Amino acid sequence: MSILRSLKYTLHQLRHTDARSLARAIKYRVWPARSKHTSFILDVIRDQVGLEVGGPSNVFRAKQLLPIYPLVKRIDNVNFASTTAWESDLHNEGAFSFHPTKSPGRQFLREATHLQGFAAESYDFLLSSHCLEHLANPLAALREWNRVIRPGGHLVLIVPNREYTFDHRRPVTLFAHLQSDFEANMREDDLTHLKEILEFHNLRRDPGAGTPEEFHARSLQNRENRCLHHHVFDLDLLDAALKDTGWRTLYLEKVPPLHLLAFGVRDH
Repeated sequence: MSILRSLKYTLHQLRHTDARSLARAIKYRVWPARSKHTSFILDVIRDQVGLEVGGPSNVFRAKQLLPIYPLVKRIDNVNFASTTAWESDLHNEGAFSFHPTKSPGRQFLREATHLQGFAAESYDFLLSSHCLEHLANPLAALREWNRVIRPGGHLVLIVPNREYTFDHRRPVTLFAHLQSDFEANMREDDLTHLKEILEFHNLRRDPGAGTPEEFHARSLQNRENRCLHHHVFDLDLLDAALKDTGWRTLYLEKVPPLHLLAFGVRDH
């Protein structure tokens, strides 16, 4: 990290958090944490072809939490629109540049729950970081992701640890609620959780969301921007969701500063 970027990051954190949280954030920004299972995960998917839903993601870059990008053969990518709150100028069937020494993969514009045109069992692994919580129907997504991975292929899934995010006041979502969303074929215009979010969302930890009025207005447009966290996960909920959708969980882990990591395999 450059000195200028470090200074900007420090000033940003100083305006919006307490001293203890600031020190923790800076520590892991300068010295990124690693999963206890990093070596195993990297060995399993080295030189394979994968699909990332969301992204590109800093956690998969060199010297980060799981430095997957430098080690794989190719990664294709899925995002829901050409312009999102995180990326812009994306083109369907365009190039997805995930690492400077690797040939680009392909960029696709699809819903995470409907990977139209993707053949079954066409990838060795799937990556997704801080995406699943933005989906109104996570079980549908996990089933669809399972479909495009070959038997024996793997899933690397990261979601926020609510304890260290703006969701810390919200309750963990019940698995029965995820099942209900799946049975109702819930779509991305769902605002079921909006009342809870507006009541418990900690705007002090989410400075980009603006004032309460601005946050409310943005939330009403969630189908277009996809910024809301529909659901709040813990490791038990992740495990239940994976088992329900055809994945066998190999590892579950809390990784600083604010990640929950699940590593799964498609058995059949």
